[in-house]
Amino acid sequence: MDRSRPTAWAHYLPASAELRETGLTCRGVGEQSGQLAPLGPRVLSPHALVLISAGSGSFHDGTRSHPVRAPAWIWLAPGVPHAYAPDAVGWTEHWVLFEGAGARTYRSHGLHGTGHVLGEGSLEKAEREEIFVGLHRVGRTPGRRAQLVAASLVHRLLGALLDGVEEEDSSVLRTLAATATEDLSVARRAALCGLSPRRLREEVRRSTGLTPHEVVLATRLARAQELLARSELSVGQIGREVGIDDPSYFSRLFLRRVGLSPREFRRQQQRRDGG
Repeated sequence: MDRSRPTAWAHYLPASAELRETGLTCRGVGEQSGQLAPLGPRVLSPHALVLISAGSGSFHDGTRSHPVRAPAWIWLAPGVPHAYAPDAVGWTEHWVLFEGAGARTYRSHGLHGTGHVLGEGSLEKAEREEIFVGLHRVGRTPGRRAQLVAASLVHRLLGALLDGVEEEDSSVLRTLAATATEDLSVARRAALCGLSPRRLREEVRRSTGLTPHEVVLATRLARAQELLARSELSVGQIGREVGIDDPSYFSRLFLRRVGLSPREFRRQQQRRDGG
């Protein structure tokens, strides 16, 4: 593509109250390329992602400047001054504006900060092109269905990007998962992670939104569901396998967290698998 001459398209989508209830709405999307004028300083009210798919330039986060070289995403948080621009050769950028509780959730699980440059994540070029083609198509015919499709495509973008962001405390989560079936105190789990109990709680909360105890329970119940679906062990045996010796407590906990008793969960899995 000749980046010396700008080319562009953009669509802006209204968000109905019904769509806001889904937790994430797409408010705008577009592409442009060429020797583009510098953008900003400015402040956005929605969240935004800008993909630089060709070329290079710079991004200023309100404090300092960062080099940008394709392929790279620029994550823009609401209410934060920022500016960016291609170099003299120009670049190709794709952008999307979105908002809602779902956007804040992605931010709290790895896509955080006031604005920064990220790698392309796990998003392949073909999938990225498919998503933006879809956003271009639905943006031309606004309506509730188009808004819902646009939101689902934004979810795909965010999920692929999040998948490529390494969790800062992934070793902590791996240690918690590996020792989840052991009867350990919070202090002992923290020591195994090389942290104080307070620091462990902070790290786990920031990464998962859960407490260490909740992560341990979730890991135990995930393992219990695997055993119920794929083994012939009794409910009591499975409880002991995942670190819960009291069968009654295990059944009550499973029902409360999963929504089914262990036996009903097993029956459903057997029916699904034709057993």
